[in-house]
Amino acid sequence: MTTETLDTTDSLLGGRVVLRQPASGFRVSVDAVLLAAAVVLEPGARALDVGCGTGGATLCLASRVADASLVGIDRDSKMTCGLRANVAANGFDGRIVDEIVDIADGVPQRLRGAFDHVFSNPPYLPLGRADVRELDERRHRAMIESVPLDAWLSFMAASCRPKGRITFVHRADRLDELLAVFSTLAGEIRVQPIWPRAGVSARRVIISGRVGVRAPTSLYPGLVLHDTGGGYTPAARRVIEDGAPLLFSDAVD
Repeated sequence: MTTETLDTTDSLLGGRVVLRQPASGFRVSVDAVLLAAAVVLEPGARALDVGCGTGGATLCLASRVADASLVGIDRDSKMTCGLRANVAANGFDGRIVDEIVDIADGVPQRLRGAFDHVFSNPPYLPLGRADVRELDERRHRAMIESVPLDAWLSFMAASCRPKGRITFVHRADRLDELLAVFSTLAGEIRVQPIWPRAGVSARRVIISGRVGVRAPTSLYPGLVLHDTGGGYTPAARRVIEDGAPLLFSDAVD
């Protein structure tokens, strides 16, 4: 592995997780930390990170849930190589497996229906809505859909066992499209908005649902990230720095 591939060392969850990642191109953001915090796992559960990159969400989940078995898949071998290095650096050997899988090729038989929980921080934009002129190749691959949104979510649903759960983070301005697609694949859908600060529109949503379950969709109060001074709110700090779960609950702060 060259420094050209992984050449910065960062920390997540207040230093509980060490993350080596590219200095340029796509880099792990707070979205991955929030996603991992929203994944609820029973003891001994199996979970799959679809489009894992260098493992931001996978590693945070492993840090919070000690007895889960995790798999991270990505089409970029340099990213799965990076995840493997990060697994070793954090002492998670034997708990996280990486695989090279291209979602465009469909769900491999070994993954089909194999997981209790499937989670993802997918590319946020379809090709037609993005200005790609200043994006390097790796950032382009991470930010711009290589397959349509419905194909990405269908891959997640097919990898999940019946009545298992799917959770993903995405842009709030695509909520209508997200729900239109996801409601054909799952039920008992829960939507949690993420606000940059109080009084402004949500930028992100975390959406969770269960495969093969028919139940109404619920909108939760969500989480405010920053206070008026620009720092994290107490609720956000508990999740982002202290490693607390991000529960779908009635508390905003």
